[in-house]
Amino acid sequence: MKKELRTFVAQELRATGSDKQPRIEGYAATFGTVANIGSFNEVIQRGAFKRTLADGDDVVALIDHNPSMILGRRSAGTLMLEEDSIGLRFSCELPDTSVARDAYANLKAKNLRECSFGFFVDDEDGEQWSQQPDGRMLRTLTSVRLFDVSVVTFPAYDNTNAAARNVVADHVEARMAAVNQAAETEMRRKKAEAVLAEIAQEEAATETKRLHERYSNLIS
Repeated sequence: MKKELRTFVAQELRATGSDKQPRIEGYAATFGTVANIGSFNEVIQRGAFKRTLADGDDVVALIDHNPSMILGRRSAGTLMLEEDSIGLRFSCELPDTSVARDAYANLKAKNLRECSFGFFVDDEDGEQWSQQPDGRMLRTLTSVRLFDVSVVTFPAYDNTNAAARNVVADHVEARMAAVNQAAETEMRRKKAEAVLAEIAQEEAATETKRLHERYSNLIS
């Protein structure tokens, strides 16, 4: 499955701990926020990370999704992940490396403000598609597999506007198109049924009027 990236202006992203044992904390994803991905909207449902966390999937903390700029790893115990009512919260104990020291200093200076996570949807049950009142498709992520959480310099998108750096798997567009087509077909079917029902109602009214006039003529 192709990896997808989602970026958020991070809530509570901050440098914590001490210079002797630096740490960064924040949310890599938030629930319930509708984001414009370009051709569709997307929202993360609470519980979307439950399976990947319960199964012990190994996840790394990176800078800009770059595997050579590692900050922590779940299997090493230096990266902690949990879901709460807000979203996917992470806490990373930083190593004594130049990459980590630079990240810590930039976070303290607020030069870094965005978080991102890399994921894939491992089966169709991990997402739901629906059509919004304005006709745009809404993708709800219900269960995803995490690759990494990253502190990023440039966001893939800012929760409102899509950008070229955003990565969407090809099959996502295909599934959206299929659902959209099905929704349009269903809408046309309902319109046709409504027209037929209206015609039948008019014909019934005409027949009732005709019979009433015939009865009136018979008794007059």
